[in-house]
Amino acid sequence: MARKWAVVMAAALAASPAAAVDPLSEVSGNWAGPEGGGFYFSATLEQAGDAARLRIWHAPEAALQGGDPALDVADFALSAFVTEGGQWLEVVDLGGGAGSILQVITEFADEEAEGREVVQLQYLDNQFTVTGFFHRSVFYNPGGATEPFECEVDVRNGIATVDGQRQALPPMDFEAMNAAGWSYGAAFERGWCPRVDGG
Repeated sequence: MARKWAVVMAAALAASPAAAVDPLSEVSGNWAGPEGGGFYFSATLEQAGDAARLRIWHAPEAALQGGDPALDVADFALSAFVTEGGQWLEVVDLGGGAGSILQVITEFADEEAEGREVVQLQYLDNQFTVTGFFHRSVFYNPGGATEPFECEVDVRNGIATVDGQRQALPPMDFEAMNAAGWSYGAAFERGWCPRVDGG
């Protein structure tokens, strides 16, 4: 599925968003966690052709008032193979004073594979920052056998774990983690995860 994830990229980038539709998902929270000591935010995930558009406002009321989002990425996640109800946002409290993360979750399936992808964001030093990435595909092989592939990336610590094997990420600066420059397929394009095919 990582291969197909990349193959569809050109078509999805060429697709133009249609008229405004109801969000696939919307959440609000506080980057400091439930205690509310940090910045409040709201986020929406919207269908945009074969992609999902992520928008984040610095305060929940800003979205309601129609203000411009602080982050707007038209092709943040891929929607082409999403299962029904399989793409949403989630705010997770890290606990211990570590604040909250925003997760963009995608569950997908087609005739070749099924799987799950998660992108994690935090608001750090005035930047919406990609801090984690997870991709798991299970390929269907002839005869009923399956072949799993898994890649989990700890971006802040520069570590990727691919099918249980840890490896260092390519060197990057803080700006390279900026969510404004993210798109689906980015983890594979940047060499964080290898491109694979089932079979």
